[in-house]
Amino acid sequence: MKYRFLFFLLLPAFYLIAQPAPPGDTAAYKPPKREYKLPDAKPFGETITASDLKFLIDTLASKTMSGRETGEEGQRLAADFIAQQFEALDLPRVGDRRSYMQIVQLQNESWTDIGLKVGGQDFKNRTDFYVFPSENPDQPLLRFKEVVFVGYGIDDPKYNDYGKADVKGKAVLFYDGEPLDTAGKSLITGNEFRSNWSLDWRRKVQVAKQKGAVMAFIVDANFEENLKSNRRKLSTWGWKPQSAGSDKAEKEMINNAFISPKVASAILGKKAGKAESEFADLRNRESFKPVKVKSEIEIRLDKDVKFLKGSNVIGFIEGTDEKLKKEYVFITAHYDHLGHADDVIYYGADDNASGTAGVIEIARAFAEAKKNGVGPKRSVVCMLVSGEEKGLLGSKFYVDFPVFPLASTVVDINIDMIGRVDDRHAGNPDYVYVIGSDRLSTELHEINEYANYEHTKLELDYKYNAKNDPNRYYERSDHYNFAERGIPAIFYFNGTHADYHKPTDTPDKIDAAAAAKRAKLAFYTAWDIANRPARIIVNVAKQ
Repeated sequence: MKYRFLFFLLLPAFYLIAQPAPPGDTAAYKPPKREYKLPDAKPFGETITASDLKFLIDTLASKTMSGRETGEEGQRLAADFIAQQFEALDLPRVGDRRSYMQIVQLQNESWTDIGLKVGGQDFKNRTDFYVFPSENPDQPLLRFKEVVFVGYGIDDPKYNDYGKADVKGKAVLFYDGEPLDTAGKSLITGNEFRSNWSLDWRRKVQVAKQKGAVMAFIVDANFEENLKSNRRKLSTWGWKPQSAGSDKAEKEMINNAFISPKVASAILGKKAGKAESEFADLRNRESFKPVKVKSEIEIRLDKDVKFLKGSNVIGFIEGTDEKLKKEYVFITAHYDHLGHADDVIYYGADDNASGTAGVIEIARAFAEAKKNGVGPKRSVVCMLVSGEEKGLLGSKFYVDFPVFPLASTVVDINIDMIGRVDDRHAGNPDYVYVIGSDRLSTELHEINEYANYEHTKLELDYKYNAKNDPNRYYERSDHYNFAERGIPAIFYFNGTHADYHKPTDTPDKIDAAAAAKRAKLAFYTAWDIANRPARIIVNVAKQ
């Protein structure tokens, strides 16, 4: 078998005229007429075989891979194995440091304890105050007996809130934004445009730090609205692409929290009225007189930060047309799974060794076509991603840090679970669920329908493509991160089964023939898109 040697190393298109058919009964499909002929794809599609897929699935879902948990040895072994397949095809190294890998740096921030108490009164996170985890140093407990109210917290040649106030070792409290005159013009810019003091609140926190303060409370006059709009940034759940935020917070920021006007009044206590009247009389003044307040405050910002490193593995087949090769057809699948717990391995044969094997075989088919001088005209990127089981993080990392321009990315064809038969199709392996094909481009839907009509004759089931599908599968695999960027995407899926996300998802239960046929459909769809003269259009508004 052509993979055997590598295995032992591992172990030590066309224009379519006519309206696209709506998702539904495949038997009722009426093929449109073509205006030109594509290169013959069949000799290369037929190289995708059940036996080759079976070998790949058996290897990826073997005991050696230990369930391919992101950041663990099994995932690294799987990535190396995939890279070996691409190397055997003589594909160029387009990843980090001239490798096949794009290193995915992930981080997880979680509060082990967070809370605010003012004068014995408890206030709740995301109800009375909110905190950006990446903008705060880890601080189990801070106590203050004095707070200095400094207006807008601005220190500028044209306007100063601090004056000669001593804030060393103290907390400061200030409003978000900047002072305006009675005509609504900024006292700093002198016109209706706001200064950077409004645009970047971090600058105020950094000034407070420079003056010796150790905590900044920022009064948000639009607290409820901003709490909702910043919900994602406030999240501490799950793994995310790693940023320099935590290190930067330690070096440049003191602890800070956005508070509601209600909390601000509690902190200011009896001097709330004085502080607010002083603050309200800012118009046409050059500075604000700080107000010192005696207030017993405790804030807990105890944060746990963990780091994890995965990798996306990229197989690149450069297009042969000098112009069209600057456009990219992506074919993706995730190769990670759930790892192991003690001696129990979650093998992930269907989820998603099957899709990974399909993408490797599609890369092989395109490489063979190019070797024989038959395209593809556009460049094809076969990318296996990690971090999917932790929240689509490998593909999210890619669209945040793309190797190839997203503006030139034509489509993402995603394969996630193609090796089994679900209860809905018991006794009939010749089907596949198609999800997302018409969400952004009706042309993509039509191309897939035509490829199936010409080559694979599968039952195309659109059950899970319904926008009101309670399973929301359209949002649950890696194509979604591409679609969110306005890139048409299609997702092939065999449905769930009794072994889904269980240790019993093993290679012996895979229907390799069904997997091969589904992978062929993905290949023929990609072949059309990679070779048609015109780029598929986005003609459906993103919903």
